[in-house]
Amino acid sequence: MFSSITTAALCGIDARIVSVETDVGSGLPTFDMSGYLGTEVKEARDRVRIAIKNTGVELPPQRIVVNISPADIRKEGTGFDLPIAIGILVSNGIIEEEKVKDTLVLGELSLDGTVNPVNGVLPIVCAAKEAGIKLCIIPKDNLKEGGIAQGIRLYGAESLKDVQDILINNSLDGVSANNPSDDFNKKYEAKSDGVISEGVILADGLNEEEDYLDIRGQYSAKRATLIAAAGMHNIMYVGPPGSGKTMLAKRIPTILPDMTDEEKLKVTKIYSVAGKLDAEKGLITRRPFRSPHHTITAAAMLGGGRIPRPGEITLSGSGVLFLDEMTEFRPELMESLRQPLEDKKITVVRLNAAYTYPAEFMLAAAINPCKCGYYPDRNRCHCSEYDIRRYIGRISNPMWDRFDICIKVDEVTYEDITGAKDSSAVYSSAYMKEQVEKVRLIQQERFKDSVTDYNSQMNMREIKKYCRLDEESSKIMESMYKKLSMSARGYGKVLKTARTIADLAGSENILSEHITEALIYKKNEV
Repeated sequence: MFSSITTAALCGIDARIVSVETDVGSGLPTFDMSGYLGTEVKEARDRVRIAIKNTGVELPPQRIVVNISPADIRKEGTGFDLPIAIGILVSNGIIEEEKVKDTLVLGELSLDGTVNPVNGVLPIVCAAKEAGIKLCIIPKDNLKEGGIAQGIRLYGAESLKDVQDILINNSLDGVSANNPSDDFNKKYEAKSDGVISEGVILADGLNEEEDYLDIRGQYSAKRATLIAAAGMHNIMYVGPPGSGKTMLAKRIPTILPDMTDEEKLKVTKIYSVAGKLDAEKGLITRRPFRSPHHTITAAAMLGGGRIPRPGEITLSGSGVLFLDEMTEFRPELMESLRQPLEDKKITVVRLNAAYTYPAEFMLAAAINPCKCGYYPDRNRCHCSEYDIRRYIGRISNPMWDRFDICIKVDEVTYEDITGAKDSSAVYSSAYMKEQVEKVRLIQQERFKDSVTDYNSQMNMREIKKYCRLDEESSKIMESMYKKLSMSARGYGKVLKTARTIADLAGSENILSEHITEALIYKKNEV
């Protein structure tokens, strides 16, 4: 007898609806599977057979053939266990086929029949909703994650026997939209726009109590950080050890605008596919801050692996990717960031398929000016000029060109620490966030008819339209362009930064003081 069970396969950060086709018949007892399957999917035959037996169902010796269609999509992971098991039960007449109509089934099986959680439930439930499927049977531990997608009925399965019983007894008729649990629905009340309000921040070491007021002094560095956050410009901090470079970077998410509902859902999908979503919490509502160690591999940074997963540049989407001690990262890894920084996406090509992941992040980096960290203080720095050039040379000129702002972070004085002379006290996170939100509204209005979102993303046509210079500013720009041997990309980045500075000042036009400040940030490049 033939049966078809609907499930889904992950393709990058999206999901594709697929069918688990099962046929059982007389003959030698075999269990054959096809459909462009990964190793984990092929191993399902043993897990499924034993799970069905331990559920109390004795199947007669029979020939079982399973095909997961369409065959041009690579199927990876263990989420196909439960639909395969249900398909076998339907083919044997234990469950009526009508009971699984318009139903998506997903989950991993243990040998005792327990349904285990899987990755990527949120994009799969969203794909099911778009396909018009009325009910999703998913692992109970993934229920809160799946509940983010409003407008579709969900059932959280604990075991294969649990699913078998509710399908046979037609118990699913009482399952309400999103969750059969009243406690869940009470806790996760939906807003009028259909987005669940409760969430979790997944940020490395980010504390919501952190504030720029904690950083003494560093007026110019805070000012540069404010400009970078306002226009989503990439920023580099250069300074000696202990000057506060990491503290400045870690607080950037505290001044970024609150995430939109679209951004929340998009980031949550990414973390769901990557398997980094907390099972006890739902929607991500805070902007990510990722700070990988310099020993990170290319696959972990860019995405990929045997079973492709999003890398750090994707996990930091709509937030900040911070590279501390950037000169310690492998040069080839740094060079591989150049294209994603420009394209805002990365395509990982494997033998089986090509996966495209978004890379819409703000890059922040920190370096010391030399190996010991104290150049140009020759009382403490004994590095030779050759050693200094070699150390800074680990970052190539094309990579330097990707930074809109480079700011030198000076050592903090005793007066700054004690608060006797803190000229940057006005720069609290609350004040800076207010300024950033003001500039973001200006950009939103400016680019309302464009795919561009921020000043840093302007193309050459938009630069000509929105970054016109008066005669004085033009002369300054021409002089510094020649003096700094600037590239065309560097020229564009100076104008984009100047546009953000003008927006902060509430100026419609870019004035000489705006272009001068932007050039200072470009001149600071080591």
